[in-house]
Amino acid sequence: MLLLLFGLSQLGAVAKLGYALSGGGARGFAHLGVLKVLEEYGIQPDYICGTSMGAVIGALYAQGYDAQSIQDMLLKVKWEYAMDDSYKRKELHIGQKRWAPYGIASLGIDDQAKIKLPSSVWVANRLNLELAKLFAGSGSDMDFTQLPIPFSCVATDLLTGEKVIFTEGNLMQAVRASLSVPSILEPFELDGHLYIDGGVSQNLPAAETKEMGADFVIGIKTNSPLRPKEELKHFVTVFDQTLNISMINSLNRSLDSCDLLLEPALNGFSAMDYDKALQIINAAEAYARAHLAEIIEFYNLNGLELKRGQEPQRAASMKLSSINIYGNEHLSAAKIREFLGLNIGEHYTTTQLVNACSKAWNSQLFHTIYPIIETTEEGCLLSVYVKEKERSQLSVLLSYTSEEGVQAGGILKMQNILLKNSSLMTGLSLGGKNEYNIDYVKNFGELWGAYFRIFHYLSEKKRYYYDADFNKAASVKSREIGFTAGLGMFASKYIVAESFLYSYRTKMLQDISTVADIDSLYLVSGAGIKLYHESLDDYYFPLSGLRASLKLNLARSGSISDYIYSKVQGSAELYSPISDHLSLKLRLDIGSWFNKKHFNIDPFYLGGSGGYKGYHKYQVSAPVYKMVDLGLTSKVWKKLFVSAGAQGLIIDEIDSWANSEIVWCGYLGAGINTILGPLRTSFGIREGGKPNFYINFGYDLDVFYFSRK
Repeated sequence: MLLLLFGLSQLGAVAKLGYALSGGGARGFAHLGVLKVLEEYGIQPDYICGTSMGAVIGALYAQGYDAQSIQDMLLKVKWEYAMDDSYKRKELHIGQKRWAPYGIASLGIDDQAKIKLPSSVWVANRLNLELAKLFAGSGSDMDFTQLPIPFSCVATDLLTGEKVIFTEGNLMQAVRASLSVPSILEPFELDGHLYIDGGVSQNLPAAETKEMGADFVIGIKTNSPLRPKEELKHFVTVFDQTLNISMINSLNRSLDSCDLLLEPALNGFSAMDYDKALQIINAAEAYARAHLAEIIEFYNLNGLELKRGQEPQRAASMKLSSINIYGNEHLSAAKIREFLGLNIGEHYTTTQLVNACSKAWNSQLFHTIYPIIETTEEGCLLSVYVKEKERSQLSVLLSYTSEEGVQAGGILKMQNILLKNSSLMTGLSLGGKNEYNIDYVKNFGELWGAYFRIFHYLSEKKRYYYDADFNKAASVKSREIGFTAGLGMFASKYIVAESFLYSYRTKMLQDISTVADIDSLYLVSGAGIKLYHESLDDYYFPLSGLRASLKLNLARSGSISDYIYSKVQGSAELYSPISDHLSLKLRLDIGSWFNKKHFNIDPFYLGGSGGYKGYHKYQVSAPVYKMVDLGLTSKVWKKLFVSAGAQGLIIDEIDSWANSEIVWCGYLGAGINTILGPLRTSFGIREGGKPNFYINFGYDLDVFYFSRK
């Protein structure tokens, strides 16, 4: 009787349709191509369950966005940039630009002095921020079954290996947990659990969709197929294959729960082809249209009759009613709010709130920081989840230049340990130039403020001497030990200025020459000022912005200094964009010993890859020089850059702009950003001279240039 009554009650019931959306990285954009065709013919779901990229698209679809709107939203995301953990030079404030970029890799050191190895290739904090934009307003304690289309997504518990179905909480956090590709993206930490990609446990959640209440399930499969033997050539492809085996095994077990399986033809597209998202969408749309008869027959045979809700509306701006900080350990909530720079009671857009977290992340104190934005009748509730970086970091130094040879070493950076808002950097480098540096800075303020510095160094390098025909005639080893103490101020992104006292002792040691034309030992002590501004979009391959520096040194003879001298050295380098990928470069360098002809104790060396390319590094020096550089620089492909231009050099014994001979030099250069640092080559030839060729690999510029005298 009960079975009969149940059967009669179902006679008038409408069958429910569910979508199971698989993962697949960039190939997952194919879901949108299929969804657009299904929408066009009135086919809409009652339930959605997604994994990884399928979770991203499914969660947006469940909120009421149509496929075209989701496509517009996702194509605005720079996915490769979202995976990039490097700090963009232009986004840092001037106080952080007192040091040049360094380190091919950084390892955290915990409070027990243990080195922590990374758990993934990318932390992907920018991905968290992009997802925060997409799912702004979804709240922190939401029942996903109450969305316009009931939704769930799949993740995998890293500690137990169990499949986890998210049906409540915050959409951004649930989706982020679902797409944490193991070893590629860092496991996502939430409520004491660590989550990795749902594809490991269930890549096509068809059975899970039926458990939600669906009578019939359309499964859309977009994951990569297994590679043939000839493509398994290196560890990257082997790792990808290993991951795919796990995903395909889980997927095959769910195929029986799919009543209709759609598998767009995506040959030629990989899981990392985010720059080909539109082609992937178009290919999937073409596939769906080619199989339209099969889809409509399935739809009609099962008596499906479904309707779609309205697309959600987002307020242009929201009044910020509260800011709550979660996950902080050493940094106070008040300090983090100071980094955010947001004020309770003011109105902000979603983008402004996310950008505030991005600005805080650029302080380099946070491993991750992302917002959960919840809109209520009282205003916007902002919850900021942070994971602090280890306060000590060890960075590996490795570089090569054709001028200095191989350099290897490391920098230990300790933040907020000796004093609050302080940095202690200890660097050791061995190779063509041997040196150690200790730089301690205590700041008073975050973006604006004052500071004091204590800097100590010891260096040993080879210095070459050239005859009148510019051939190497001799060389000596120069050993220098020095100390600098400075008091300065920094102002947001504008300028850093410092007054300082310094003292250093230099000794010349015999090398291939038995006679050096300079004093073998001398002590110099004095005072000086230095100014620095930088707004470049990239430190090594800039296309826009300005870098300008000025250093003035004064020393008087007496008990603390063997010499009287005054000197000034300045540089200004401007990049003005002509188009998106081409910029005009203008650079001016000056240096003067103020008419002091005997300059051998501390000469201006003008040549080399970073100076006048017509001479080698130590090939020419002078007490007075002026150099102008006019050229073009272009980004020709992704991270590949080329440059060309001309340099003019004036050297003299006195300051005079009249009757000075200019030596011209033409140059060509090329460079590329690699995971191990920038690789640069350049070629320069001066009039009447021999060609010079330079190779620079890694972060080869002086990290402590601004700290020095």
